[in-house]
Order: sequence, then C-alpha cells, then structure tokens
Amino acid sequence: MRPPLHILQELARCYEGTHAGRTGRGERDLLLDYEEFLRKAGCADGEARHVAELALVEAERAGVLTRVPHRRDPKLIQQIRFSPAREQALFERAGGPSPTQRRQRLAEQFANAAQMPVPQEYEQAWQGFCARFEEAALHGGPVAPFERELLEMNSELLSLTPKLLAWRGESLLRFASCVLCDNSKRLEGLAGRLGQILEQLSGGKLRSLEDLGIAANPRFALLHGPLRLRLNGDWLNLGLLAGPVRLAERDIRQAQEVETPACRCLTVENETTFHELAKLQSGELLIQTSFPGSGTLALLGRLPETMEFWHFGDTDVEGYEILRDLRERAGRPFRGLHMRYRTSPESPPLSSEDRRRLERLLSSSLLSPERRELEAMLANGREGRFEQESLGVPLPRWPFYRDV
Repeated sequence: MRPPLHILQELARCYEGTHAGRTGRGERDLLLDYEEFLRKAGCADGEARHVAELALVEAERAGVLTRVPHRRDPKLIQQIRFSPAREQALFERAGGPSPTQRRQRLAEQFANAAQMPVPQEYEQAWQGFCARFEEAALHGGPVAPFERELLEMNSELLSLTPKLLAWRGESLLRFASCVLCDNSKRLEGLAGRLGQILEQLSGGKLRSLEDLGIAANPRFALLHGPLRLRLNGDWLNLGLLAGPVRLAERDIRQAQEVETPACRCLTVENETTFHELAKLQSGELLIQTSFPGSGTLALLGRLPETMEFWHFGDTDVEGYEILRDLRERAGRPFRGLHMRYRTSPESPPLSSEDRRRLERLLSSSLLSPERRELEAMLANGREGRFEQESLGVPLPRWPFYRDV
C-alpha cells in the first residue's frame, strides 16, 4: 500500500509542471480531474484509494487544497483545485522544498558567484553573466549549461570559471586540472560545460579551454608534403622528410616566411587515412585534422591564398560538421573531396540527435554545396557507408580514389 504522503507528492509533481510551478509567475489555480488524478497516482481503488482520499480530506481541512464536488451530487468529488498561493503549505506536507525555494537556492548560487574576484578585463562581463543567470534561475528560465538540481556541480563550475579567466600561459589540460581541481581528469569531464560558459560570458570570443591556453595535447599541426619555413634566418625544408611531422604552433607563428610549391592543400579527417596518403609521396600538402585546433588554424593561415583548399572527411553528420567548422574558422574556401553520401542498408539508423544536427547543417549557408548530400542522408534515415577507409586503397595521384 502506498503511504499517505504519496498522493500529495503526486499533486506536487502536477503543480511543478504548470507555468506557476516552473516560473513562480501565474495566479491561475490548478484543476485536476479527480478520478484521472487518482488513477495516474496508482490510487484508483481499494486500500490505496482509501488512504489517498483520507490524505486529501486532511489536506483540505488544513486549507492546502479544495475538493470540488459535482454540481448535481455533492457527495461525488469531481475535481481537485489547488492555488499557487498554497505552494509552501503543500510542499511542507509533501515533505520537500518547494519550487520557489529551489529556484531561490539556485539563484543564490549566481548571486554569490558575482562576488568572486575575476581579472579586471572580465569584471563587467562576469557581473552581467551572473545577473542574467540569477534572473533565469528565479523565474524558471533556461540555465544551461548549469543544472537546476545539481547544485554541487553548479558550484564547482562557478568557482572554476574565475580561476580559468585568470589562467596565464599555455599548459596541458591534465596539468591545469591538477592545479585547479586537485584531480587530473576533472577539467576534461567539465570541458563541454565550461566551454559553453566561456562562450556566453565572452560573447563568443572564448569558446573552449584551449582559447585560454589549456589544451589536451601540445598545440601543433600534423602535416606531410612540400613546405618550407624560415626560422631565425635559416630555411627548414620539411619536404625532404619521408614521413609526417608535427609542427609546433609557436614555430608556425614565429616563422618569418612560409612557402610551398604545392598547388593544393588537403586536410584529412582520420589519421589512419592521412598516413596512408602520406606514404604515396604525391607532392600534395597534407594536413591531418578533425575539428581544427589552433596549431592547424595557424598553419592554414600562413599558406598562400592562391592554393586550392580541399577537405577529405567522413560523410556522417560529424564529418560534415567538421567541414562546416573548417570553412568558418579557417576562412579558406574548402571544397569537399569524395564527400558524397553513400547509402548502406546495413548502416545504423540516424538517431533523433543526428536528425536535429542534420537540420542545423541544412540551414547553414556554409554547407550549401553539400546540401544534396545532407538531404539524401536525412531522407534515407541511415548513416550510410561514411568512413573514409571504406573507399579502399588510395591511388598514387590526386584525387587518390576513382569517382565514388
């Protein structure tokens, strides 16, 4: 048998789903069909119903709610009426903090965070950021990337952000995590949420921990092919190397000159495919990248504008997102190489999240050349044969594969 408080807890859940329950705004009473309410609560008959009805009668006597009788038969209860003004009384009896109390508790986190010291250049932005989230917390607005019920995590994110804004110099992610969190892996687990916080706080100027100098790996570009850099007056000819090389971002930026005889630059998403193409010694300038890091972007920015820029990636949703990101962030007119949607009835079906991401990609003008491929994937409902490796062994010369 369900305990007497169960029915009041069910009423509390119903109220939390209303506009007044979510936002604290609204004066309309909540009206529930009596029989349907009892049925949804699992108290439609038997001893469970008897206990639930006794609890409702007692709550009515205490002024928490009103049982509305049928107009033709006063003995027959037709509805439950609950006023938002009785919120505190209901939740005290149901045994838990009210929505108003929870909203206030969340809002206090942002109000307290606003008092934390941040570097002077971010003071105004930090105050505005905290004020916006305090207002959203109080009135049921969106608080992502924070969570309404995960106050401990919110506190951690809010205490970390000022420390991150004060971080100076370049460091690896796990080192910074040890210093800031006393845990080498904690920053990595929070990186997505912290990136969203930084982006909102800075108006898009900061988007990730890497923008603050905290990177998962040393900042470099992985490349192969004819490229020369002049460093401290001397020329470094990477084209003489048989295999790929990792070039540090600092060296890329400090080079007085960067030149290449190659007419094409090809970025390759998967490192395995990149190494297979590098073995061919084709004379093309190859750069391995998925979503480009700062080292890769630095190198792309130093290449001659007269070059052709191509990207060879997987043809799943993420592969097209990488192509869009390259076009946006590198500022180069990248064309897709062999990036056609290839049907496969054995491939996994698109998830609901895949479909939402595809819709966003279809609305991006940066992917208008690939619109037909994206529409085909959406219409087919499957990921297709998307992996680069599925194209087989590459040919020795550009474009490396027959028309596929």
